[in-house]
Amino acid sequence: MKKIRNFLKDRSGATAVTFALLLVPIVGMTGLAVDYTRASTDRARLQGAADSAALAGASVFTGLNKSAAEESARAYLRGNLGAEADKVKITFSAADQRVTVAISGETNSLFMQLLNKDKVAIGVTSQALAPLKPTSVKFYPGDMYGWYYKKVSIVVVKGGKETVVGTISYTSEYRSGPNSASGRGTGKKETIPPSGTNIDLGEFDSLYLKMEVKNDGCPIGQKYSADPKDSNHTICVTSNASADSKYNKTLRTDDVNTVHYLFVDGVQLKQGSKPPLDDLFNCDGSRLKHAWEDGGGFALQDFFYEVTSGCKAVDNENVRLTH
Repeated sequence: MKKIRNFLKDRSGATAVTFALLLVPIVGMTGLAVDYTRASTDRARLQGAADSAALAGASVFTGLNKSAAEESARAYLRGNLGAEADKVKITFSAADQRVTVAISGETNSLFMQLLNKDKVAIGVTSQALAPLKPTSVKFYPGDMYGWYYKKVSIVVVKGGKETVVGTISYTSEYRSGPNSASGRGTGKKETIPPSGTNIDLGEFDSLYLKMEVKNDGCPIGQKYSADPKDSNHTICVTSNASADSKYNKTLRTDDVNTVHYLFVDGVQLKQGSKPPLDDLFNCDGSRLKHAWEDGGGFALQDFFYEVTSGCKAVDNENVRLTH
């Protein structure tokens, strides 16, 4: 009986048993850490490849050449990943001046195989902004109303010099009567160069739109006169008067105090803002609708036209990662 009690009290092998029991979770945790480190390293490598590919695609993306941007991105992936590029899934998209590259794949595990998990899924996404610069525009005049003379111009600035490269103008003709759109006022419009003509903007430092307004309804160097044959009809005659040699107001998109006189696709530009060019021009080939208000009744604009743009990628230092 004494020998049995002594045997039950014996603790000489307890440490070995305890260590054996703890060894499995210790090895498991160490293995998980090793596999996690391997996966993190592979993920970082894929992220770097995705970043380079997105930047490469964005540097050539113009809004219309998605396939060329994708090929540039894939070329960078092949250069960075080599044969591994064929083993991962690559998703590419280019829209709204952004190029997105997503890569998903798997990394082999070492210790997690003990848990019947041979591979660890990894995935990365990168997005780069491709700032675009208009290189050409086309104007398409629409409805125009009012008693005032109005002229919208596109102005490019290079080395401090301003150059008007295209205009749309409206001259008042009927302020009353059956041809006046119920007194709203109608007139004739002129586009220089003609509607739909491609206007080359050239190289420029900045660009803005402006509307110049002359209250009597006639262009510079002319003045309003009633038509003796039709009291509802307005005619413009030559004038050397000082008042007819200047505009009553000038509204500009680069002026924080007047930028809100322009609406783009039905949305009024915010007073106090300086809208980027891609708010004024669309680089995807579609038409943007512009509408100007010449006075202050913003609920009913007076001067409508549409504009399309051709664009190019801005120099590479402005291409940047956004995600």
